[in-house]
Amino acid sequence: MKKTLVALFTLAALTACGQQNAQNAAPAASQAASAPQTKADDKPLTPHKDIQGEVITVKTTRGDFPVPKNPERVAVYDLGMLDTLTALGVNVGATVDKATLAYLQPAIEKAQHVGTLFEPNYEALNAFKPQLIVTGSRANKAIHQLNEIAPTIEMTADTKDLIGSAKERIDAFAQIFGKQTEADKLKVAIDADLAAAQAAAKDKGTGLVLIVNAGKLSAQSPTSRLGGWIHQAVGIAPVDANMKEGSHGMPVSFEYLKEKNPDWLFVLDRGAAIGEEGQAAKDVLNNPLVAETTAWKKGQVVYLDSGTYLAAGGATQLQTALKQVTQAFKSAK
Repeated sequence: MKKTLVALFTLAALTACGQQNAQNAAPAASQAASAPQTKADDKPLTPHKDIQGEVITVKTTRGDFPVPKNPERVAVYDLGMLDTLTALGVNVGATVDKATLAYLQPAIEKAQHVGTLFEPNYEALNAFKPQLIVTGSRANKAIHQLNEIAPTIEMTADTKDLIGSAKERIDAFAQIFGKQTEADKLKVAIDADLAAAQAAAKDKGTGLVLIVNAGKLSAQSPTSRLGGWIHQAVGIAPVDANMKEGSHGMPVSFEYLKEKNPDWLFVLDRGAAIGEEGQAAKDVLNNPLVAETTAWKKGQVVYLDSGTYLAAGGATQLQTALKQVTQAFKSAK
């Protein structure tokens, strides 16, 4: 009997101990599960350790970084920056395998192909022996590995001030490649196109920027990468100043468009931009509810050039986009 009682007391003690350990472990497990996970592209980028020749410091998306002066072998993983470098007359020796933007085809065709915006071809890149690698946000997951190969700088334009940021990138490249004269001319041309767009947009009412993708609509806020330059720089008042931010905008319905009733619709057909098959943006928007908006009734629907999405912040693309909206405003009845 005594042995039985001892066994029972021992079992109870072990059970209580186990329960206490489980209770103590639960908060730790919960904290571990809820702890923020550091992504590869969020880690601070340490400057490349071995930069050959003269070294200068330039402003990048991630702060001031040392880079080689006048590098001869340059690889670029961003279409906007390929655009700007080409506009400055810089020879880009290696870049992505392909892109749907016709105006960048000559630069891409003459360069060595070293992967995609998202997935570099490291074998081809190593064979190229780059002295400088320029990236954008789409290549962020690979930026640390790229930086092990050669000095790497992220030059994604700040879309909250797309035009100002684009001019900063122009100046940074001018420093690196000795192209200040070309840079100054390019900035003057952009400023002239912006002034023309601002003048044409005066008193033209409200606007809404939309991405149409796979039949779905996503509205872009006044501070988004697609809506910001139209609202903040050009000066078209947003039809919805209280729009919620999102990684790809705010999902909206046809009823939303009817309710807000913008004077202008600025539309980016994402599927067409990236070469996907599917219903065109024009067909998606050909809807009885959209037809009741002022924008549709007056023919004030502007289908933005696909480079606005693919090459945001590129010097040539900025000029193209500014001229496109200027012409649309001037043609308004």
